[in-house]
Amino acid sequence: MSVALVLEGGGTRGAYTAGVLDVFLENGIAFPSVYGVSAGACNAMSYISKQYRRNKVIFQKYVCDKRYLSMANLRKTGSLFGFGFIFGEMSHELLPFDYKTFFASPVDFRVGATNIETGKAVFFSKEDLKTSMDAVRASASLPMVSPIVEFNGYRLLDGGVSDPIPVEQSMRDGNERNVLVLTRDASYRKSARPEFPVPVIKSVYRKYPKLVEAMTARSERYNNQLELCRRLESQGKAFIIRPSSPVLTSRYEKDPVKLMELYYRGVRDARRKRKELQEFLQG
Repeated sequence: MSVALVLEGGGTRGAYTAGVLDVFLENGIAFPSVYGVSAGACNAMSYISKQYRRNKVIFQKYVCDKRYLSMANLRKTGSLFGFGFIFGEMSHELLPFDYKTFFASPVDFRVGATNIETGKAVFFSKEDLKTSMDAVRASASLPMVSPIVEFNGYRLLDGGVSDPIPVEQSMRDGNERNVLVLTRDASYRKSARPEFPVPVIKSVYRKYPKLVEAMTARSERYNNQLELCRRLESQGKAFIIRPSSPVLTSRYEKDPVKLMELYYRGVRDARRKRKELQEFLQG
């Protein structure tokens, strides 16, 4: 019975996931299928291309670069994150992404984004990425601080809006057992208060009422998915690696010291649970 890997997003809190995935690479822990949204999808790419510590360098060196994340980007391009830099100069020159290994890998990679016309998640395969990385860019394009991405006939934004922990998609695809990497500790529950005032959300996305509904119901959806994860874990159908203590950094954090603390927390948590994980994978 195959076991899939499911990666939550969380913006720059993805430094935690980067640490976990480096431990997987250290120990040859692989999965036939990987599901990711937002930062989880970005982390998944370096994991699938087997580029050990590539994401560590990104969080340590490039996240604090204004070309990666800054208000200047937002004013210039409408996006807080500099996707032109991330998928351009950084991935091709400064810290080259191994496209050859990525596309040659037998891993079935699924990246989720939100269809803003329906408010529902849509998932893209590795095959969809061969022409461009726009599906990954869309998955990480946070509402209010990113422009809408048009790809494959869809108008898309952050996958975390509609499917923040895509374990249900993995189960629909036939994966009865899943390893989940979450970016919040076990006590966390998302507040019902949206990140941005509801009147502002309605004004900005007035042409997309289903997206507005998804954004305003995000906390309920996320907390329900956390409860599903808990049930699956209690049934032996999921193995969860998550921060061992509350994460106080925001998803826009740029301080490399704080991000490295998160990265190494991911390393420690994954190493501590490695034997349990390997037993789960063999079970």
